[in-house]
Amino acid sequence: MNNTITINPILSRAEEIKDELIAHRRYFHQNPELGFDLPKTVAYVEEKLKNMGLEPKKVGISGLVVTIGNGKGKTLLLRGDMDALPIKENTDLTFKSLNEYMHACGHDIHTTFMLGAAKLLKEKENEINGIVKIMFQPAEEIGAGAKDMVANGLMENPKVDAALALHVDPGLEVGKFGYKPGIAASSLDGFFLKVQGKGGHSSEPQKAIDPLMIINAVYTQLNSVVGKEIDPRKMAVLVIGKMGGGTAANIIPDTAHLDATLRTFNPEVREHLFKRIPEIIDATVKMMRGTYNLETISTPSLVNNKELCEQMAPFVKEVIGEEKLEINEEPLSGTEDFSYISNLVPTMFMWAGANGLGDRNYPLHNPNVVLDEGVIPLGVAVVVNSALNWLKK
Repeated sequence: MNNTITINPILSRAEEIKDELIAHRRYFHQNPELGFDLPKTVAYVEEKLKNMGLEPKKVGISGLVVTIGNGKGKTLLLRGDMDALPIKENTDLTFKSLNEYMHACGHDIHTTFMLGAAKLLKEKENEINGIVKIMFQPAEEIGAGAKDMVANGLMENPKVDAALALHVDPGLEVGKFGYKPGIAASSLDGFFLKVQGKGGHSSEPQKAIDPLMIINAVYTQLNSVVGKEIDPRKMAVLVIGKMGGGTAANIIPDTAHLDATLRTFNPEVREHLFKRIPEIIDATVKMMRGTYNLETISTPSLVNNKELCEQMAPFVKEVIGEEKLEINEEPLSGTEDFSYISNLVPTMFMWAGANGLGDRNYPLHNPNVVLDEGVIPLGVAVVVNSALNWLKK
Protein backbone atom coordinates (compact mmCIF):
# COMPACT_ATOMS: atom_id res chain seq x y z
CA MET A 1 0.00 0.00 0.00
CA ASN A 2 1.38 3.41 -1.00
CA ASN A 3 0.69 6.19 1.54
CA THR A 4 2.78 8.80 -0.27
CA ILE A 5 1.06 12.19 -0.42
CA THR A 6 1.62 13.99 -3.69
CA ILE A 7 2.35 17.68 -3.14
CA ASN A 8 1.59 20.08 -5.95
CA PRO A 9 4.94 21.07 -7.53
CA ILE A 10 4.01 24.75 -7.57
CA LEU A 11 3.21 24.60 -3.86
CA SER A 12 6.57 22.88 -3.29
CA ARG A 13 8.33 25.74 -5.08
CA ALA A 14 6.37 28.32 -3.07
CA GLU A 15 7.42 26.55 0.13
CA GLU A 16 11.05 26.69 -1.02
CA ILE A 17 10.92 30.50 -1.13
CA LYS A 18 8.79 30.85 2.01
CA ASP A 19 11.50 32.68 3.96
CA GLU A 20 11.87 35.20 1.16
CA LEU A 21 8.11 35.71 1.03
CA ILE A 22 7.86 36.16 4.79
CA ALA A 23 10.63 38.78 4.63
CA HIS A 24 8.53 40.71 2.09
CA ARG A 25 5.45 40.48 4.26
CA ARG A 26 7.25 41.67 7.38
CA TYR A 27 8.75 44.65 5.59
CA PHE A 28 5.27 45.72 4.45
CA HIS A 29 3.84 45.08 7.92
CA GLN A 30 6.46 47.22 9.62
CA ASN A 31 6.13 50.04 7.08
CA PRO A 32 2.41 50.46 6.39
CA GLU A 33 1.15 53.39 4.31
CA LEU A 34 -2.30 54.78 3.57
CA GLY A 35 -4.48 55.36 0.54
CA PHE A 36 -2.62 56.52 -2.55
CA ASP A 37 0.39 57.73 -0.54
CA LEU A 38 2.56 54.59 -0.72
CA PRO A 39 6.13 55.71 -1.61
CA LYS A 40 8.00 53.07 0.43
CA THR A 41 5.67 50.24 -0.56
CA VAL A 42 5.70 51.07 -4.26
CA ALA A 43 9.49 51.52 -4.31
CA TYR A 44 9.99 48.15 -2.59
CA VAL A 45 7.62 46.32 -4.95
CA GLU A 46 9.15 48.01 -7.98
CA GLU A 47 12.68 47.04 -6.94
CA LYS A 48 11.78 43.40 -6.30
CA LEU A 49 9.97 43.09 -9.64
CA LYS A 50 12.92 44.58 -11.53
CA ASN A 51 15.23 42.12 -9.76
CA MET A 52 13.06 39.33 -11.23
CA GLY A 53 13.68 40.65 -14.73
CA LEU A 54 10.23 42.24 -14.98
CA GLU A 55 9.32 45.74 -16.12
CA PRO A 56 6.72 47.27 -13.78
CA LYS A 57 4.69 50.16 -15.15
CA LYS A 58 2.93 52.90 -13.22
CA VAL A 59 -0.84 52.92 -13.70
CA GLY A 60 -2.84 55.73 -12.18
CA ILE A 61 -1.79 57.65 -9.10
CA SER A 62 0.36 54.98 -7.44
CA GLY A 63 -0.55 51.59 -8.93
CA LEU A 64 1.91 49.19 -10.54
CA VAL A 65 1.36 46.56 -13.25
CA VAL A 66 3.57 43.83 -14.70
CA THR A 67 2.78 41.43 -17.51
CA ILE A 68 4.26 37.95 -17.82
CA GLY A 69 3.76 35.57 -20.73
CA ASN A 70 4.20 35.12 -24.45
CA GLY A 71 2.00 37.99 -25.58
CA LYS A 72 -0.57 35.74 -27.24
CA GLY A 73 -3.87 34.26 -26.11
CA LYS A 74 -6.08 35.36 -23.25
CA THR A 75 -5.06 37.63 -20.40
CA LEU A 76 -5.76 36.86 -16.74
CA LEU A 77 -5.51 39.68 -14.20
CA LEU A 78 -4.28 39.03 -10.64
CA ARG A 79 -4.81 41.64 -7.92
CA GLY A 80 -2.88 42.50 -4.77
CA ASP A 81 -3.83 45.58 -2.75
CA MET A 82 -1.12 47.47 -0.87
CA ASP A 83 -2.63 50.06 1.51
CA ALA A 84 -3.06 49.86 5.29
CA LEU A 85 -5.56 51.31 7.79
CA PRO A 86 -5.33 54.32 10.15
CA ILE A 87 -5.26 51.98 13.17
CA LYS A 88 -2.48 51.82 15.78
CA GLU A 89 -1.29 48.23 16.17
CA ASN A 90 -1.76 46.50 19.52
CA THR A 91 -0.02 43.16 18.98
CA ASP A 92 3.18 41.67 20.40
CA LEU A 93 4.65 40.80 17.00
CA THR A 94 8.39 41.34 16.68
CA PHE A 95 7.72 42.98 13.32
CA LYS A 96 4.80 45.17 14.41
CA SER A 97 4.15 48.49 12.71
CA LEU A 98 6.75 51.20 13.24
CA ASN A 99 4.22 54.03 12.88
CA GLU A 100 0.64 54.95 13.71
CA TYR A 101 -0.84 52.85 10.88
CA MET A 102 -1.40 49.11 10.64
CA HIS A 103 -2.00 46.39 8.07
CA ALA A 104 -5.13 45.28 9.90
CA CYS A 105 -6.78 43.96 6.72
CA GLY A 106 -3.96 41.76 5.45
CA HIS A 107 -2.92 43.80 2.44
CA ASP A 108 0.71 43.20 3.42
CA ILE A 109 0.05 39.51 2.72
CA HIS A 110 -1.90 40.27 -0.47
CA THR A 111 1.05 42.23 -1.86
CA THR A 112 3.32 39.35 -0.88
CA PHE A 113 1.05 36.90 -2.70
CA MET A 114 1.58 38.89 -5.87
CA LEU A 115 5.36 39.23 -5.47
CA GLY A 116 5.55 35.46 -5.00
CA ALA A 117 3.26 34.87 -7.96
CA ALA A 118 5.38 37.16 -10.14
CA LYS A 119 8.53 35.25 -9.22
CA LEU A 120 7.08 31.80 -9.92
CA LEU A 121 5.33 32.88 -13.11
CA LYS A 122 8.51 34.49 -14.41
CA GLU A 123 10.31 31.19 -13.79
CA LYS A 124 7.62 29.42 -15.83
CA GLU A 125 7.11 32.12 -18.44
CA ASN A 126 7.70 29.73 -21.34
CA GLU A 127 4.82 27.57 -20.03
CA ILE A 128 2.28 30.40 -19.94
CA ASN A 129 -0.24 29.94 -22.73
CA GLY A 130 -1.28 33.58 -22.73
CA ILE A 131 -0.59 36.54 -20.48
CA VAL A 132 -0.78 37.09 -16.74
CA LYS A 133 -1.16 40.73 -15.75
CA ILE A 134 -0.48 41.47 -12.07
CA MET A 135 -1.80 44.66 -10.50
CA PHE A 136 -0.43 46.12 -7.28
CA GLN A 137 -3.25 48.37 -6.17
CA PRO A 138 -3.37 51.37 -3.80
CA ALA A 139 -6.32 52.83 -1.91
CA GLU A 140 -8.58 49.78 -1.56
CA GLU A 141 -9.54 50.82 1.96
CA ILE A 142 -11.03 54.07 0.66
CA GLY A 143 -12.69 52.37 -2.32
CA ALA A 144 -10.74 54.37 -4.89
CA GLY A 145 -7.67 52.44 -6.02
CA ALA A 146 -9.17 49.94 -8.45
CA LYS A 147 -11.38 52.64 -9.96
CA ASP A 148 -8.34 54.87 -10.52
CA MET A 149 -6.33 52.09 -12.16
CA VAL A 150 -9.24 51.09 -14.41
CA ALA A 151 -9.70 54.72 -15.47
CA ASN A 152 -6.01 54.87 -16.38
CA GLY A 153 -5.96 51.87 -18.70
CA LEU A 154 -5.55 48.86 -16.42
CA MET A 155 -7.88 46.67 -18.47
CA GLU A 156 -6.18 47.38 -21.81
CA ASN A 157 -2.82 46.72 -23.51
CA PRO A 158 -3.23 43.79 -23.19
CA LYS A 159 -6.99 43.57 -22.84
CA VAL A 160 -8.03 41.66 -19.72
CA ASP A 161 -10.33 38.65 -20.21
CA ALA A 162 -10.83 37.52 -16.59
CA ALA A 163 -9.57 38.35 -13.09
CA LEU A 164 -8.66 36.55 -9.88
CA ALA A 165 -8.01 37.87 -6.36
CA LEU A 166 -7.45 36.50 -2.85
CA HIS A 167 -8.27 38.07 0.52
CA VAL A 168 -7.04 36.66 3.82
CA ASP A 169 -9.61 35.68 6.45
CA PRO A 170 -8.67 35.38 10.16
CA GLY A 171 -11.92 33.53 10.75
CA LEU A 172 -10.94 30.65 8.46
CA GLU A 173 -8.24 28.14 9.37
CA VAL A 174 -5.03 28.01 7.37
CA GLY A 175 -5.34 25.65 4.42
CA LYS A 176 -8.99 26.39 3.72
CA PHE A 177 -10.24 28.70 0.97
CA GLY A 178 -13.76 29.91 0.25
CA TYR A 179 -15.77 31.79 -2.34
CA LYS A 180 -19.35 32.90 -3.00
CA PRO A 181 -20.69 32.62 -6.58
CA GLY A 182 -22.84 35.56 -7.70
CA ILE A 183 -22.99 38.65 -5.48
CA ALA A 184 -20.01 38.19 -3.16
CA ALA A 185 -19.89 41.55 -1.32
CA SER A 186 -22.19 44.50 -0.73
CA SER A 187 -22.17 47.82 -2.48
CA LEU A 188 -21.06 50.90 -0.56
CA ASP A 189 -22.34 54.43 -0.93
CA GLY A 190 -20.98 57.22 1.24
CA PHE A 191 -22.74 60.52 1.98
CA PHE A 192 -20.70 63.42 3.38
CA LEU A 193 -22.87 66.37 4.38
CA LYS A 194 -21.79 69.83 5.50
CA VAL A 195 -24.58 72.13 6.65
CA GLN A 196 -24.14 75.89 6.60
CA GLY A 197 -26.16 77.71 9.24
CA LYS A 198 -25.59 81.12 10.78
CA GLY A 199 -23.45 81.29 13.87
CA GLY A 200 -24.32 83.44 16.83
CA HIS A 201 -24.48 83.96 20.58
CA SER A 202 -26.46 81.45 22.61
CA SER A 203 -28.31 84.32 24.29
CA GLU A 204 -29.74 85.43 20.91
CA PRO A 205 -30.82 82.27 19.07
CA GLN A 206 -33.36 84.25 17.02
CA LYS A 207 -30.46 85.88 15.16
CA ALA A 208 -28.83 82.57 14.27
CA ILE A 209 -29.61 79.46 12.22
CA ASP A 210 -28.50 76.47 14.26
CA PRO A 211 -26.78 73.88 12.00
CA LEU A 212 -26.68 71.37 14.85
CA MET A 213 -30.47 71.37 15.00
CA ILE A 214 -30.55 70.79 11.24
CA ILE A 215 -28.03 67.94 11.43
CA ASN A 216 -30.04 66.38 14.26
CA ALA A 217 -33.21 66.51 12.14
CA VAL A 218 -31.39 64.98 9.17
CA TYR A 219 -30.06 62.23 11.45
CA THR A 220 -33.56 61.37 12.66
CA GLN A 221 -35.07 61.34 9.17
CA LEU A 222 -32.30 59.21 7.63
CA ASN A 223 -32.53 56.65 10.42
CA SER A 224 -36.17 56.03 9.55
CA VAL A 225 -35.87 55.65 5.78
CA VAL A 226 -34.65 52.03 5.68
CA GLY A 227 -37.23 50.78 8.17
CA LYS A 228 -40.13 52.56 6.47
CA GLU A 229 -39.28 52.35 2.76
CA ILE A 230 -37.35 49.08 2.27
CA ASP A 231 -38.77 45.54 2.23
CA PRO A 232 -37.42 43.93 5.45
CA ARG A 233 -36.54 40.79 3.45
CA LYS A 234 -33.99 42.81 1.46
CA MET A 235 -30.82 43.74 3.33
CA ALA A 236 -29.91 47.40 3.63
CA VAL A 237 -27.75 49.00 6.32
CA LEU A 238 -27.51 52.78 6.70
CA VAL A 239 -25.07 53.91 9.39
CA ILE A 240 -24.33 57.50 10.41
CA GLY A 241 -20.86 57.11 11.87
CA LYS A 242 -19.79 60.71 12.28
CA MET A 243 -21.64 63.94 13.03
CA GLY A 244 -21.24 67.11 15.00
CA GLY A 245 -19.97 70.65 15.11
CA GLY A 246 -19.43 73.54 17.46
CA THR A 247 -16.67 74.68 19.82
CA ALA A 248 -18.34 75.88 23.03
CA ALA A 249 -21.61 75.63 24.96
CA ASN A 250 -22.48 79.31 24.54
CA ILE A 251 -21.81 79.55 20.80
CA ILE A 252 -24.24 78.53 18.08
CA PRO A 253 -21.85 77.21 15.44
CA ASP A 254 -21.78 78.33 11.84
CA THR A 255 -21.49 74.84 10.34
CA ALA A 256 -22.07 71.19 11.22
CA HIS A 257 -21.39 67.88 9.47
CA LEU A 258 -22.75 64.36 9.09
CA ASP A 259 -21.16 61.33 7.38
CA ALA A 260 -23.13 58.18 6.52
CA THR A 261 -22.61 54.91 4.66
CA LEU A 262 -25.14 52.70 2.91
CA ARG A 263 -24.62 49.00 2.13
CA THR A 264 -26.89 46.56 0.33
CA PHE A 265 -26.81 43.50 -1.97
CA ASN A 266 -29.88 44.58 -3.93
CA PRO A 267 -29.43 46.96 -6.92
CA GLU A 268 -33.05 48.17 -6.76
CA VAL A 269 -32.77 48.96 -3.05
CA ARG A 270 -29.51 50.77 -3.67
CA GLU A 271 -31.02 52.84 -6.48
CA HIS A 272 -34.03 53.81 -4.36
CA LEU A 273 -32.00 54.86 -1.32
CA PHE A 274 -29.34 56.63 -3.34
CA LYS A 275 -32.14 58.82 -4.68
CA ARG A 276 -34.09 59.22 -1.43
CA ILE A 277 -31.21 60.11 0.91
CA PRO A 278 -30.29 63.33 -0.99
CA GLU A 279 -34.00 64.19 -1.28
CA ILE A 280 -34.45 63.91 2.49
CA ILE A 281 -31.33 65.97 3.14
CA ASP A 282 -32.42 68.67 0.71
CA ALA A 283 -35.93 68.99 2.11
CA THR A 284 -34.86 68.94 5.76
CA VAL A 285 -32.06 71.49 5.44
CA LYS A 286 -34.12 73.92 3.38
CA MET A 287 -37.11 73.59 5.72
CA MET A 288 -34.88 74.71 8.58
CA ARG A 289 -33.38 77.65 6.59
CA GLY A 290 -29.93 76.22 6.09
CA THR A 291 -27.81 75.54 3.03
CA TYR A 292 -25.55 72.56 2.45
CA ASN A 293 -22.91 70.77 0.45
CA LEU A 294 -23.26 67.01 -0.14
CA GLU A 295 -20.52 64.79 -1.52
CA THR A 296 -20.97 61.11 -2.34
CA ILE A 297 -18.81 58.09 -3.17
CA SER A 298 -20.08 54.85 -4.68
CA THR A 299 -18.61 51.35 -4.94
CA PRO A 300 -20.70 48.65 -6.65
CA SER A 301 -21.28 45.13 -5.38
CA LEU A 302 -18.59 42.55 -6.07
CA VAL A 303 -19.89 39.78 -8.35
CA ASN A 304 -18.20 36.40 -8.77
CA ASN A 305 -18.80 34.88 -12.19
CA LYS A 306 -20.25 31.40 -11.67
CA GLU A 307 -18.74 29.91 -14.81
CA LEU A 308 -15.25 31.24 -14.07
CA CYS A 309 -15.48 29.94 -10.48
CA GLU A 310 -16.39 26.47 -11.80
CA GLN A 311 -13.41 26.60 -14.16
CA MET A 312 -10.96 27.74 -11.48
CA ALA A 313 -12.11 25.52 -8.59
CA PRO A 314 -10.32 22.32 -9.78
CA PHE A 315 -7.03 24.22 -10.06
CA VAL A 316 -7.41 25.55 -6.52
CA LYS A 317 -8.13 22.03 -5.23
CA GLU A 318 -4.98 20.72 -6.90
CA VAL A 319 -3.03 22.86 -4.43
CA ILE A 320 -5.05 22.71 -1.20
CA GLY A 321 -6.98 19.44 -1.53
CA GLU A 322 -10.50 18.48 -2.56
CA GLU A 323 -12.19 19.20 0.78
CA LYS A 324 -10.48 22.49 1.55
CA LEU A 325 -12.35 24.71 -0.91
CA GLU A 326 -15.68 25.85 0.51
CA ILE A 327 -18.60 27.51 -1.24
CA ASN A 328 -19.91 30.24 1.05
CA GLU A 329 -23.67 30.60 1.42
CA GLU A 330 -23.71 34.27 2.32
CA PRO A 331 -21.96 37.24 0.68
CA LEU A 332 -19.62 39.54 2.55
CA SER A 333 -21.55 42.36 4.22
CA GLY A 334 -18.51 44.58 3.75
CA THR A 335 -17.35 46.07 0.45
CA GLU A 336 -14.46 45.25 -1.89
CA ASP A 337 -13.38 47.65 -4.61
CA PHE A 338 -12.30 44.71 -6.78
CA SER A 339 -15.96 45.13 -7.75
CA TYR A 340 -14.93 47.77 -10.30
CA ILE A 341 -13.13 44.96 -12.15
CA SER A 342 -15.86 42.37 -11.59
CA ASN A 343 -18.28 44.73 -13.34
CA LEU A 344 -16.11 44.61 -16.47
CA VAL A 345 -14.85 41.00 -16.81
CA PRO A 346 -15.61 37.58 -15.28
CA THR A 347 -14.07 37.51 -11.82
CA MET A 348 -13.30 35.06 -9.01
CA PHE A 349 -12.65 36.50 -5.55
CA MET A 350 -11.65 34.03 -2.83
CA TRP A 351 -11.05 34.04 0.90
CA ALA A 352 -7.79 32.47 2.11
CA GLY A 353 -7.76 31.09 5.65
CA ALA A 354 -5.17 32.82 7.86
CA ASN A 355 -6.27 31.92 11.39
CA GLY A 356 -3.57 30.26 13.43
CA LEU A 357 -4.96 31.27 16.83
CA GLY A 358 -8.38 29.59 16.80
CA ASP A 359 -11.02 31.26 18.99
CA ARG A 360 -8.43 33.66 20.40
CA ASN A 361 -8.03 35.53 17.14
CA TYR A 362 -9.51 38.91 16.26
CA PRO A 363 -11.36 40.03 13.11
CA LEU A 364 -9.99 42.17 10.31
CA HIS A 365 -9.75 45.91 11.01
CA ASN A 366 -8.99 45.18 14.68
CA PRO A 367 -5.71 46.48 16.21
CA ASN A 368 -5.08 43.04 17.75
CA VAL A 369 -5.54 40.88 14.64
CA VAL A 370 -2.75 38.39 13.90
CA LEU A 371 -2.60 36.61 10.54
CA ASP A 372 -0.85 33.26 10.15
CA GLU A 373 2.03 33.42 7.65
CA GLY A 374 1.39 29.79 6.73
CA VAL A 375 -1.18 31.11 4.26
CA ILE A 376 1.49 32.85 2.17
CA PRO A 377 2.94 29.92 0.15
CA LEU A 378 -0.58 28.48 -0.21
CA GLY A 379 -1.93 31.73 -1.65
CA VAL A 380 1.00 32.08 -4.03
CA ALA A 381 0.59 28.51 -5.26
CA VAL A 382 -3.18 28.84 -5.66
CA VAL A 383 -3.00 31.91 -7.91
CA VAL A 384 -0.05 30.59 -9.95
CA ASN A 385 -1.56 27.11 -10.48
CA SER A 386 -4.93 28.66 -11.35
CA ALA A 387 -3.41 31.13 -13.78
CA LEU A 388 -1.26 28.58 -15.62
CA ASN A 389 -4.01 26.00 -15.95
CA TRP A 390 -6.86 28.38 -16.78
CA LEU A 391 -4.84 29.92 -19.62
CA LYS A 392 -3.86 26.45 -20.81
CA LYS A 393 -7.52 25.37 -20.97
